[in-house]
Amino acid sequence: MADKAPARSHRATYARDKKKGGYLIRVEGPKANMFAGREVPVTTRNNDEHMEKLDGLIWTGTDEETGKPVALYSFVSRPASIDDEIPF
Repeated sequence: MADKAPARSHRATYARDKKKGGYLIRVEGPKANMFAGREVPVTTRNNDEHMEKLDGLIWTGTDEETGKPVALYSFVSRPASIDDEIPF
């Protein structure tokens, strides 16, 4: 039987930016504020994962419901893939 990868201690998801519009990335976990400049897997609502490069730390604090540390990051936008274009 193959060894399983250890469980992740952090989880990254997309979050709406209520001040500027658009999206941010929300990281929850024990060292949530330590990921600026790194590329992390971000989980979508349908449990797909996308790698995103975190640009800058926007805010850090404690989640009111879970009590876990959380952080909000801006991220580097990627251009739309060519597969998304409609053929002429």
